[in-house]
Amino acid sequence: LSLFLPFISLLLILSNVCQCYAWLLLNHQDAFQAGSIYPDAFYPSICKSGIFHDVSEDTHWTPFLNASIHYIRRNYPHPWEVATEKLVAFLFGIASHMVADVSWHSLGIDQGFLKAMGEIDFHGSYSEAHNVGDFGNVSVYLAAIYKEFYGREIITESTIIDCTYLLFLELVLLKFHEYFLGGVDDMAFWTNNIFELTSYMLENGTSDCFLPENPLFINCTSEHKDNYITSLLTETHEKNINYTERGVHFNMQPWSFRLLNRAFRTNVWRATHQKSSNHIYKPAASYFLTSPYARLGWAMISADLNQDGYEDLVVGAPGYSTLGHFQIGRVYVVYGNHSGLPPEDMDLDEKADQILQGHQPSGRFGSALAVLDFNEDGVSDLAIGAPSVGSQFLTYKGAVYVYFGTEGRGLASQPNVTITCQYSYCNLGWSLLAADVDGDGNADLVVGSPYAPGGGQQRGFVVAFYSYFNRSEQALLSAHDANWMVKGEENYAWFGFSLDSCQLENITLLLVGSPTWKSCASPFSSDVKQSVGKVYGYNPPSTKLWLTVTGDKAMGRMGLSLASGVMSVAGTTRTVLVVGAPTADSLSRISFISSVLLQAGLTLVYDLTDSTKPSLLSTFSGDRRFSHFGGDIHLSDLDNDGLDEMIVTSPLRTNAITTILFGGAAGRVYIYNGKQASSGNVTQHCKSLVSPCPEDWAQYVLISPEELSRFGSSVITVKSERKVRKTTGFDCFGSSFYLTCIC
Repeated sequence: LSLFLPFISLLLILSNVCQCYAWLLLNHQDAFQAGSIYPDAFYPSICKSGIFHDVSEDTHWTPFLNASIHYIRRNYPHPWEVATEKLVAFLFGIASHMVADVSWHSLGIDQGFLKAMGEIDFHGSYSEAHNVGDFGNVSVYLAAIYKEFYGREIITESTIIDCTYLLFLELVLLKFHEYFLGGVDDMAFWTNNIFELTSYMLENGTSDCFLPENPLFINCTSEHKDNYITSLLTETHEKNINYTERGVHFNMQPWSFRLLNRAFRTNVWRATHQKSSNHIYKPAASYFLTSPYARLGWAMISADLNQDGYEDLVVGAPGYSTLGHFQIGRVYVVYGNHSGLPPEDMDLDEKADQILQGHQPSGRFGSALAVLDFNEDGVSDLAIGAPSVGSQFLTYKGAVYVYFGTEGRGLASQPNVTITCQYSYCNLGWSLLAADVDGDGNADLVVGSPYAPGGGQQRGFVVAFYSYFNRSEQALLSAHDANWMVKGEENYAWFGFSLDSCQLENITLLLVGSPTWKSCASPFSSDVKQSVGKVYGYNPPSTKLWLTVTGDKAMGRMGLSLASGVMSVAGTTRTVLVVGAPTADSLSRISFISSVLLQAGLTLVYDLTDSTKPSLLSTFSGDRRFSHFGGDIHLSDLDNDGLDEMIVTSPLRTNAITTILFGGAAGRVYIYNGKQASSGNVTQHCKSLVSPCPEDWAQYVLISPEELSRFGSSVITVKSERKVRKTTGFDCFGSSFYLTCIC
């Protein structure tokens, strides 16, 4: 991690740092990279038998940064020579390591990445998560130990890394980038913050700054004397936990590069030589941004926003940054017409019909979207989630902004309604849905907050705000003002991670995913199945539980994605619930040889005929390790036969495991005909001797035009008069998303 994060930080952050320091860091990346790992240099016992352990510990905290700044200012005034420039770049590397470690290890804060990993994947044990998350370079030593023990090389370093990382780093693979406190995106924000502060102190000194020991709380503004920020420091009560050891190293060894090159050649050959009649390789259009790490396509929705009778496309880019404004986020609106969306490649910053922009530092505006008539004036309004609002204060309370539509003028340029949350770590606006909750026939605004306390830690809650006529145009609401509310039942269950609704016999069935729900109420029992996942169904306005569907595969995280609609399964038309368990293992067979495909992913289809007792109809499995089949699911009638096609994405699908270890994969999207769906374990019945075979049963398979793009991280359909256009979005690092026409 010490090497990986600074690389991202340089690419993502330098535009927000003083130009002179940006130039300095770009020109002395050797010094910057060296500084980024330096704080851990004296921890290992191999360094002077570990007698300088305390030196490494002290190098992680503000007093060392303060002393370094004073030393440079006292001894090396401007203009700087090259040697001094390298020293300053080295110091920036140290600073980035400082703040990254604090959020990663939950040092002086609560619910950081490794803390959450321990709760979700290791039965509540931080120490076990720490040992796995901080695996570091021990693989080198283990390989040498095994060689000495056996007298020959019996296991390689690469095998040790594969088996250790792949079997245990469940949360790292799933949430490594987007976890709100200590994920890569969050650490990049805090690295940007410490860069700006370090630049300021190098130029102006530290007399105007508040310098507590924890570098996350350094403040050089006029408000630095206020101590409300430091009140966020949380006392930890766990016993026998050592929070000081740190340093996750993703070192690219020579064997890694060889495997990556071989995998790349293999993937390119297969992509260019293996053609199939149901494969679609070329998109009709590509909508893109030139801003790096914008995460265009993270959230998408379609609706008629300009009242012309045709569906439009709304796309979120929650990672969008501008000079001095980090991860504020943007939302783009592209109008459709009788032919659908514009069939051309275009930069949305230049050609989108409307652009809405967030204003809160690292607020991630555009993380979730919903369209409804919130003020019931007959014109559609747009709700936008910004779940990381408050990140600069380490509160991550989040916010939802509602933009009213006006006939003939589109959406308002500023939000008319702002909804906030009173709880720290609420992440309000992580998921949004338009659904009729009060039973008046009009859609209401449903908001999911999976990381909210909910009466514990990260239990999550779901709230609904009713739509009504003549709603105030400058309203400020809080989650406390919600008209309807339900909460999760377990700590770290992430209740509200996904939302969906469907109509059943004149009732609205509101579905809520809780993907990290455990199968037992005791979080410390060794026989608990971790993260099996659970889906809850409600018949609002009642808050009484209507139905549940529970996963049975440990670490499967059933409920990460949800969809509902009408399909013909085994010749019978049914209302179905489709649930994704994208991190579940599946069984692979090649002739008579069986093996386990780790995190290949599952998609499960349930019959809702008896709405209180869903029954499993079909199971579809991914065919590659770590492909996350079921990462997103969408049901939509693509051929106008009255039945919904099932669209399942596999955003990490790859033909080799090495691309998963060191980056995302290309991804694929599968479209299954809603009139020809089968029952049972569908993808185990294959044309060849190899199973599972999700492609054999798909009507269409959309192939990513770009490697390493995570194609299919989100998906939506946009209808036109003559055809249905299917839009797939992927969480690639500030690249683009692709529009594919299905005729």
